[in-house]
This record gives sequence, structure tokens and C-alpha cells, in this order.
Amino acid sequence: MAYSNSEQVFMDALGRLPAEDEWKEIHSLLGILQRAGFEVDDPTNAPHVTLFAWGWARSTPRADVLAAVKAAVLESGKADAAPVDLAPVLLELRLLRDAAARPLAVKVDEAVVSEAVTRALREPISLASMAILGLFIVGALFVGSWWGKRQLEPTVQMQQQMIQKLTAPDHAPRSGR
Repeated sequence: MAYSNSEQVFMDALGRLPAEDEWKEIHSLLGILQRAGFEVDDPTNAPHVTLFAWGWARSTPRADVLAAVKAAVLESGKADAAPVDLAPVLLELRLLRDAAARPLAVKVDEAVVSEAVTRALREPISLASMAILGLFIVGALFVGSWWGKRQLEPTVQMQQQMIQKLTAPDHAPRSGR
């Protein structure tokens, strides 16, 4: 038995093959959608049908589903939408534009700034402790590099001697012409 696109969507949302009474509800809902001017088997409307199928499969009340149908029909432009009064929105936009056009004077209270600075310097990690920590890190790096050089010196000297031996000219006279 071949199922329509909308029926497939309902079966996917339900996660199984619907029972006979569920088929009746599905066809009833699809009929309501079609009477509202909604093309249920149009592939471009699959997201809307999926929304309704999901709501139906999760036992969303019928009134909520019908409200969603009405919203989808209004969104698709197939029904006449009531005009929206934009006067309050325009008034608020004008007020916002006027407020943005006015210059803004900002005053800084020096007492607040100085209090914030002194509070920041009282933090557990002050500038002095950060400087001491920096000196400790520099000292540790210096000692570590010195110790590494000291450990590698014998190996480096041995390699240099080997290089000198291999590249030294042979002072012994050669026999044979």
C-alpha cells in the first residue's frame, strides 16, 4: 500500500505504523488542513506537516494543533491576514531615533575610579607579587639552560674531537705514485 507524503510524515513522527483509529485522526487532521487551503502533499509544505504530525504524535491538544494550522495558513499567505496596527511601533522608533540624536554627557567620578584602582591593587595577586613571580621564572629558565649546557658539554666536546679527527689532513707520506 502506497502512502502519501503527508501520511509518511505522520508515520515518521509516530515512529510506527498507526492503528486504525489513529489513521482516522490523521486523515481528519489532513482534511482540516486541506479545507483551510493548505496543500498537505506539496513537498515544500513538509516542514509544516511535520510540525503538526509531531504535535499530534505527542498528544498536543486539538485546539493547539488547529491554532498552529491557522498560523501556518496565514504564514503561507493563502488566507487573509488581519491588518496589524503599527502605530505604537512607529512611535517607539521615533522616540528611539530622537534619543539617539541627542548628545550624551558622561561624567566620571574620580572617587569611584580611585576606589576601584585601590581595590584592584589589594587583590591577592598584586603588581609586586607578579614582578617577583616573573623574576623567579626568569631565574628558573636561566638555571635550567645553564644546567642543560653543563650536562651536554662533554658530549659536544667529544663530537667536536671526532669531527676534527675525521677532517684533519693526513701528514704521513703516501707510498706509491
